[in-house]
Amino acid sequence: MITPMNTRFTPLLIHSIALLLLAFTLPGCGEDKAPEAVESSSDNTGQTATLEDTAAQETAPLGERNDNSDQQTAAPDPDVVTSAEPSPSKPIAASAAPPNFQEHVLPIFKKHCVGCHNADESEAGLDLSSSKAALAGSSGGSVLKAGLSDSSPLYLSVTHHEDYPAMPPEKPKLADADLKTIREWIAGGLIATAGGKSNLREVTFDISAGSMQRPEEPAFPESLPDVPLASTRVSPPVLAMACSPWAKLVAVSGHHQVLLYGAQDSSGKLEHVGTLPFPEGDIHDLRFSRNGDLLIAAGGIGAESGKVVVYDVKTGGRIATLGDEYDIVLSADISADHKYVAIGTPAKLVKIFSTRTGELVHRIKKHTDWVTVVRFSPDGKQLATADRNGGIHVWETESAGIVYTLDEHKVKVTALSWRVDGKLLASAAEDGKFVLWDMKDGWATRSITAHAAKARTRYSRRTGVLDIAFATDGRILTVGRDRLLRLWNPDGSPTSEVAEHSTLPLRAQFLSSGQLIATGTFDGQLRTFTLSPKMTQRATIETVPRSE
Repeated sequence: MITPMNTRFTPLLIHSIALLLLAFTLPGCGEDKAPEAVESSSDNTGQTATLEDTAAQETAPLGERNDNSDQQTAAPDPDVVTSAEPSPSKPIAASAAPPNFQEHVLPIFKKHCVGCHNADESEAGLDLSSSKAALAGSSGGSVLKAGLSDSSPLYLSVTHHEDYPAMPPEKPKLADADLKTIREWIAGGLIATAGGKSNLREVTFDISAGSMQRPEEPAFPESLPDVPLASTRVSPPVLAMACSPWAKLVAVSGHHQVLLYGAQDSSGKLEHVGTLPFPEGDIHDLRFSRNGDLLIAAGGIGAESGKVVVYDVKTGGRIATLGDEYDIVLSADISADHKYVAIGTPAKLVKIFSTRTGELVHRIKKHTDWVTVVRFSPDGKQLATADRNGGIHVWETESAGIVYTLDEHKVKVTALSWRVDGKLLASAAEDGKFVLWDMKDGWATRSITAHAAKARTRYSRRTGVLDIAFATDGRILTVGRDRLLRLWNPDGSPTSEVAEHSTLPLRAQFLSSGQLIATGTFDGQLRTFTLSPKMTQRATIETVPRSE
């Protein structure tokens, strides 16, 4: 006869199972993965090609970053915890330093956690009685990630995230004020004591390290064919926009056309300087080459065809047409040496073409959803790709071997941008955040909530970063669904520079000087802003004339 389990022990059993799940539910960050199967063409001779001849000279040597991030250094161990009752958690002033473990977090843990997670009884190998022990993690690995609250298993458990065992088990969530304190402690770098050292990686930037050789005569339209502007009853949204790295020149998507706006005098006032036809369909991405000589346009007709066209910026001539897709090309980029063009498609594929032969060199199957962004590193040796499911991968260009899988976003990645020295990659997504990735090891150094606001109506969305861009001096530019244009310091901290749009801004880029900003909006407008002495809107241009 089987005797029913004594119900007195049921809560204890559930608690133990939850702890074991926590110990083994520890997602990695920037882990190296085994290379996926990649189809490679044997016709990849690497010989100098017509497009390669137009590439810029080698970039200047990159300076070394002042970074002591080779390994994560644990914060100093706080004073030994005694058996005395803890003092209540101190309130944190709005302008105060980030909370620390000893004063703000330990009282919360003593009240709710330390009974089962202490030095004498560390269930699942997790001890929360000291800062050093908490950083050591559980038997399954780390439970805290400095600066990344939403990726820290401990925080996800105490907030009762659906994918993690709830802690404390069979009890309500902690008070909102306590959860906020824990979140801010993680975001601030897991500081142990007042005045202690943050475990956040230092993000610095030497402006000379990212400099590239400026062409003697930056490419600017000179003898473009006379192409009349297409007019529409309703201005199409600016789905794609690119700024030349050396000239005051902006390329904007129009109705089956690329519209060029530039300024050759010191006034910086943008005027229409030419139009390039794109009869292949709608344009979804535009990119200038690193030396500014070439412009590529990617797009097509949905569920029918997709192409990439390479233009000569000075003459407007079509140098090459690449790809023969069965759906639109969502994103494309060209390597710094002009040897390769990479594309991302709704078929979940990344394809790399040789510009010399036009042949497919690599066909990469790794993404689980539409590939929304592809971007070569400044030196062209690596390729970052992202998808509609939040996945980001970094590849070696020549071999198509995977370098990193970057796992932080869980929703559509809308934009990627490399810092000019190639040491940092920024990703932006519909979760309202942008993440700064250290390309030394694929570590997420910062995760910043940039554009997140409460929806005004049931069917509207106010959360999401729609574009991100680095300036040559390391500053960061973002636009989002909250209709704000925001400027950030090189380390990801916010500046006071913010500008609101009356309509949704879809694209944002720095012009070559770094003191001018261009944005493209949902209603087809090109807007320019100056940063001297503060962010101020300068002009608004209706990109596509409206027909009656």
